[in-house]
Amino acid sequence: MRTGARHGFTLIELLVVIAIIAVLVALLLPAVQQAREAARRSSCKNNLKQLGLALHNYESIHSVFPPNMTPGGTNYRYSAGNWGVLAHLSPLMDQAGVYGLMNLESPTYCLVGSAYEICDPNNKLAAGMTISSYLCPSDHGRSVGSGYGVAAFGPANYVANLGSGLKVTASGNQHGSPYDADGVMYADSSIRLADITDGTSNTAAMSETLLGEGTTSSSGATPPADPSRVYAYLDTYPSTVSDAACLAPNRWNLDQHRGFLWFSGEMRNSSYNHYYLPNDKRWDCITNAAALGYTAIGWKAARSLHNGGVHLLLCDGSVRFVTDSVDTAVWHGLGTRSGNEDVGEY
Repeated sequence: MRTGARHGFTLIELLVVIAIIAVLVALLLPAVQQAREAARRSSCKNNLKQLGLALHNYESIHSVFPPNMTPGGTNYRYSAGNWGVLAHLSPLMDQAGVYGLMNLESPTYCLVGSAYEICDPNNKLAAGMTISSYLCPSDHGRSVGSGYGVAAFGPANYVANLGSGLKVTASGNQHGSPYDADGVMYADSSIRLADITDGTSNTAAMSETLLGEGTTSSSGATPPADPSRVYAYLDTYPSTVSDAACLAPNRWNLDQHRGFLWFSGEMRNSSYNHYYLPNDKRWDCITNAAALGYTAIGWKAARSLHNGGVHLLLCDGSVRFVTDSVDTAVWHGLGTRSGNEDVGEY
């Protein structure tokens, strides 16, 4: 009997097909990743637009922009005022239930035995809530740790503009102080739209920050090259911060808990200033000033994982993408509400 010839792939043909598929995947994968990042970037921009609407609704109700921290007492951390901008905006961001849960008359932290905890039980519940509209989907740093009696904190990527970071306050206090700053939302602020004489389209309201890794901090180290996931603070308590101090070796504690608690008014959580450029290669330089009740002061940059820059919410409610290479004078000018700077195009 005669049998028909069998047809099939040779090994060489199979390898050629596999090679072609691999090349196609290699060509398509970057495009898919770019499309996904474009979607994440669009979602992040939309979150800031919603915050812009909430800010203007808050201003319409209260006639001022919300303060970032309203301290009452000698130590802001354990007073009844350590509440950030996002806490004040939460009922206007479809978070009325969370806002109703919180007790903003309670100190954020208090001493329980030998350790500090978030005082009010309902505030502890709120501290552990993750609010998606406060998170940039491009930042995957979700492990921001636990503490103060909370098993897992609810973090936030969006921070309020304190100002340029250049101003020395009227009382002679620090550069980078959250008090009497030249931005829009700072400690004890009550800024009206009419106070923004630089123009609402030329003044920053909020921007982005990167979350920390949530691991254990280390001390006494010189910060390494990449500041993207942690911030550093000086391990001494000077009366001011300076470029020299922020470059000094072996004076640092490194903390991975940047942005760990969405409702907190602490500088590491809810604010930034315009001293450093977006995604600056220098580490955020912060210290606790004993003269201000150990209030954190210093310089903290706007940061994101978007390629080449950060989103910036302006006081008119618009959102612009500002590149890392923005002119320094322009970036400083965007941070002030009444500095009379000509920011021009950026």
